[in-house]
Amino acid sequence: MYSNNRENISILYVSIFISLLFNIHKLLRIFGEITAFESNWNFDLYELLFQVQFQIIFCYLIGVIFFKKIQAFSYKKFNNLKSLILFILFTLASWLIISITQEIIFDNVSNKKLFYRTYLIRFLLSAVLMYLTSRLLILNKQNKLKELENEKLKSSYLNSKLENLKNQINPHFLFNSFANLSALIDVNKKKAKRHLSNLSYIFRYTLNNSNEQIVDLTDELELFNSYLELHKIRFEDSISVQIDTSNKQAKIISMSLQPLLENVIKHNEISLEKPICIRLKQDKNVLVFENNLNKKNRIIKSNSIGLSNLNERYKILLGKEINIQKTKTHFIVKLPLI
Repeated sequence: MYSNNRENISILYVSIFISLLFNIHKLLRIFGEITAFESNWNFDLYELLFQVQFQIIFCYLIGVIFFKKIQAFSYKKFNNLKSLILFILFTLASWLIISITQEIIFDNVSNKKLFYRTYLIRFLLSAVLMYLTSRLLILNKQNKLKELENEKLKSSYLNSKLENLKNQINPHFLFNSFANLSALIDVNKKKAKRHLSNLSYIFRYTLNNSNEQIVDLTDELELFNSYLELHKIRFEDSISVQIDTSNKQAKIISMSLQPLLENVIKHNEISLEKPICIRLKQDKNVLVFENNLNKKNRIIKSNSIGLSNLNERYKILLGKEINIQKTKTHFIVKLPLI
């Protein structure tokens, strides 16, 4: 973790601010804003610009060095005392070089002791302020890195949870499909063969798209139709579907319609005398899944995989929940679209 452009720019801005702060009284005096302040040397605008410029350079250099060295302390066991001595020597060297250079160039110092003492105090205070600035920048960077790591861990956890939820669906569907296939084998081998062919296609599609959590609505509808064909082998015209979608660019959570179809078949009597009509329609950013009710007389034991699983996936991925409504005649599930 080293300083990047953002940290370098921040250090530069702070360096400019500190330099102007320590020389504001001279600026005000030069431009006639204050006259009470007396100095032991006479200086002009050029000397002030020289002093400000080199103090900015000093602050910037010491800030960058502090920033890198403080980070080194976090990752390597350097001797803090040794580094502190190094910083003090660098500050003293900078103070001597710049102050002597200014005295030689402008040659207007009447009280050298006060001049050098003032310069030293200014440089020491600048070094302390740049040290604090570097510490704050590093703390800010470390907090951002921790937040990023936490987001990665959270994302990894949620992806793992989503995979577990999706993995619950496949065995559940596979069990039902094999049960239907077993029932068809003795009754109609031709239908059983079609059932097996459709089943093979669906699992091939599922495996090819196993890493996708969000898919195109058109793809999900195509998969839904394939599931429907599996069940139509058994129920034939007892199940009908009407699909009315307008936005072809909409997206939806993968494998979200299959549990709804499974739920319809599980809880309803389906026959030519009691047909089931499923309607899929798009209402703005919601896909409405609606079916009529032909409740079975016997109580169906539920393992809560279908709708609760689907709702949990929506909460994780979108921060939204599916909307379930039940009337005397219809069962309605509203799925948010993306």
